[in-house]
Amino acid sequence: MRSLIEDGKLYIENGPTNIIAEAFSLDKKEIYNLICEYSSKYLKDLSLEIDNLKRPTSENKKFKSEIANRMFNSTKLFLPDFITPMASVAGAISESILLKVLEKYNVNKIYINNGGDISLYVSESEKFNFSIGGETSYIFEYANLNGIGGIATSGWKGRSFSSGIADSVTVIAEKASIADAAATIICNKIDLKNSNKIIKKKANDFYENTDLDDRLITVSVENLTEQEIEKAISKGKITSEYFIAKNIIKSVIINLQNNILIIGHKFNIKFNKKVKLLQI
Repeated sequence: MRSLIEDGKLYIENGPTNIIAEAFSLDKKEIYNLICEYSSKYLKDLSLEIDNLKRPTSENKKFKSEIANRMFNSTKLFLPDFITPMASVAGAISESILLKVLEKYNVNKIYINNGGDISLYVSESEKFNFSIGGETSYIFEYANLNGIGGIATSGWKGRSFSSGIADSVTVIAEKASIADAAATIICNKIDLKNSNKIIKKKANDFYENTDLDDRLITVSVENLTEQEIEKAISKGKITSEYFIAKNIIKSVIINLQNNILIIGHKFNIKFNKKVKLLQI
């Protein structure tokens, strides 16, 4: 594990995790030591159950570790869609670390950013501004929401696999583990069946240990027409509205070729380039 504190932020590289954390507290040094300790612990716990975590989530399954059960419980919310506990791994790690910090220390605000999947705590008088990355990045203001929150992003262009065609789907929820799983599911829904503009290949052609086995994942998307974009995004809209109505998530931001649809709670967002805001 490599860790560094710079400009008041903690940076950790540990196996597949890449964490940036920032705590606003008099106990910052102690908090950062605890984050390092638990980031290693959770990775070790996951390694002991990784085979079961790559299997599809089902209604009845128990795991030994706290982190594995958190992943399972968050993905179970999205059954009967196909999903494995690994769909929430990054968000579950950031969320679990945050909860350990809050058990021991008082903070005004803190965030744990694990490769773009963020768990945060914001007191009522505070707010956070986050930059969500990608070709079309944007500044996202998290405010007027007292307590714990989670932000996660999925997309076919990202580091994780997707069977959908959205450049990105960002989900805001009360928990990062749930936001992570929801972003995966919603992103998979945004698709055009039998389109010759989309190329998909089997996931295990790219990574033999993937939890997706021979399921098709998107590897290329050509420029789409306005009608094709709206048709694909509308599928993600239906799924997003369902999860929001069930109070599973708060808000969704869908980006497909710089066409943006925002669903649910309206946060303050500033985009880095000209985009088209859809009303569908």
